[in-house]
Amino acid sequence: MSDAALWRPLPWQETLWLELTALVLQQRLPHALLLVGGAGVGKRWFARALTAFALCEKPSGYACGQCRSCQQLAVGSHPNAAVLGVDGHLGLAMTEDSVHEQGLAHWQPKPDSKRRDIPIDAARNLIERLLIVSHYGSAKFALIDPADLLNTSSANALLKTIEEPRPGTHLLLVSERPQALLPTLRSRCQRVRFATPEAEAARHWMAAQNVRDDDALELALGAPLRAVALAQGDGIAIRRQWAELWSAVAAARKDPLTAAAAIDKDTLVEHLQWSQQWLAAQLRELLVGDAAAAQREGVAQMIVDVGEAQRRAAGNANAQMLMESLFIRWLRLGRKPPATAKLR
Repeated sequence: MSDAALWRPLPWQETLWLELTALVLQQRLPHALLLVGGAGVGKRWFARALTAFALCEKPSGYACGQCRSCQQLAVGSHPNAAVLGVDGHLGLAMTEDSVHEQGLAHWQPKPDSKRRDIPIDAARNLIERLLIVSHYGSAKFALIDPADLLNTSSANALLKTIEEPRPGTHLLLVSERPQALLPTLRSRCQRVRFATPEAEAARHWMAAQNVRDDDALELALGAPLRAVALAQGDGIAIRRQWAELWSAVAAARKDPLTAAAAIDKDTLVEHLQWSQQWLAAQLRELLVGDAAAAQREGVAQMIVDVGEAQRRAAGNANAQMLMESLFIRWLRLGRKPPATAKLR
């Protein structure tokens, strides 16, 4: 991928890009944006490109990629751009793996206290830095990713900053599960929806990344960035195994306890994200078919249950017990994917 592409939105985001960059130029960009959509559709890419555009010293449709601000953003050392996540409060870089040794680390959890949520200490550190006078006289941006991993304390700590923001301060909250956010926090953000792109647009972009694999796009449920990641690793094979596992439980070919043991605890969060999307795809097939109402309602409830499991997985829930509970409910539902449905 060319370096120039990092400073631009993805091809299917151009309309949204024009709308939000116009607000930047008019100095009317909301102080808190909630970027929502499925995994792999480009929310984080867009957030970084938008931040770069807003901070660029010589923007022309997109960030220039060459000025002092862009060069600092490229390596995560811009004083007015940060990311808040489970790894702490860090400098925002244009890609997750491009943080230079000079990249900023404002606050990080102790190595022996790895967490699955965003703690209040990290949120307080971000708030303190947002109160410092801006460098270069430009705006300040903070990407909170994933925002649904803010715990109750850290979310409440950020409420005052969102309700009474300093001029030129912008929070970009990214989430695949906006329903998991504290309602009071969610209601104070302007929601920006990122839809799954048309298949042709997705394939064209994937081809530019030297990935021509329709199976990958299908397994990624139409999300191009996720499809590329799957194609470049063993994600395709893993997702086929997951789909077969859920199908086997539904058909009573595999018991819930054995199925739950097959889910690696290190991939639990990723599996739950995938399974919620997979169930949503199954529900869409039921809605256009002649399935009984009870069957549709059962799958819809499973989607809710998986969402709750994601929330619990962000804490210290036991992975085996969490998956056993889900698979037991799935078995009781007795849901068998239509014969025409492909394993995703």
